[in-house]
Amino acid sequence: MQHKNLASERTRLGLTQTQLAEALGTNIKAITRYERNTGLMPADFVKKASEFFGCSADYLLDATEERLPHIIKTPTE
Repeated sequence: MQHKNLASERTRLGLTQTQLAEALGTNIKAITRYERNTGLMPADFVKKASEFFGCSADYLLDATEERLPHIIKTPTE
């Protein structure tokens, strides 16, 4: 399974893999591996990428189709 959401976020912003790699402090080979799911995305990369794209880490990891995280509200006292 490919990380289609990582690729779709990149293309949504009109970025090449090279541009994304530069923006996130990695290299094009890593981006290619992550998008093709032939390499594991390190936690620090997922955090940085989710902040860069303004989406949830679960979305980047294709664990959900919801782009933004659900915020659980606690009752106020």
